[in-house]
Amino acid sequence: MGKLTARVVGHIDDATKLVTAAQGALNRVLPLADGTAIQRGLNALRNGAEKLAASKIAEVKAAAGKLTAAVGGLSKSFKALTGIGVGGPGGAAADAAQAVSSLAKKTDDAVPAAAAATPHLLILSAEDGTRYHFGLSGAAFDHLKRQANFNIAAQERLSRPEALQAVGQGSESLTLSGAIYAAFRQGGGELEKLRAIGRALKPLLLTTGYGEVLGRWYMTSLSEDQETLMADGAARKQTFTLEFKRYGDDYQNV
Repeated sequence: MGKLTARVVGHIDDATKLVTAAQGALNRVLPLADGTAIQRGLNALRNGAEKLAASKIAEVKAAAGKLTAAVGGLSKSFKALTGIGVGGPGGAAADAAQAVSSLAKKTDDAVPAAAAATPHLLILSAEDGTRYHFGLSGAAFDHLKRQANFNIAAQERLSRPEALQAVGQGSESLTLSGAIYAAFRQGGGELEKLRAIGRALKPLLLTTGYGEVLGRWYMTSLSEDQETLMADGAARKQTFTLEFKRYGDDYQNV
């Protein structure tokens, strides 16, 4: 596989993962979304996937087949929630918008805080649609350390200084430290949620609260310290340290 082909296949695979994640989150975001825009986007994705599937390059065709299947699954979920199919007659867009508006009205009571955005420090997004928001209502961190390592090898030389040679970009790590005060807010189960995400052993997309996408990372460790225990043994304060290491997409280094 050539470098250009590998890069194209990598981008198609990334698109497939994003579409799959969107399917898992569709029922939560649909009441707040523009139904017409969603339908337009699905049509564009479907048309693009079909064009890629017609490629004469076997690797591109195989990757496009997965993308087509993922888009089909997302379209079915959209139809199940709104009653409107994707790629239908011209009037379907208006029907979709009306259906989404109706769904939003039905779920107003279920999402009372949807009208106001809640600030988050960091968002973890898994491939299956699972998300975790770091914020004051759960696990909040007050210290973030990001470290990049560069692989520079040393070669010893007789009677001369060592010669250095760059052999790779090295690893990158992200460490979060914070505290949860369980006595004052519903934070007792937050670390268990994070452990469950870590046990899935899947790369996570990290996005900052101000919108910067940090890329995909693995959760490598989660440590917890409990302080000031209450009479029943529950902790009033839980301090935690969470470490991530950059996933490193293979196609970028082909």
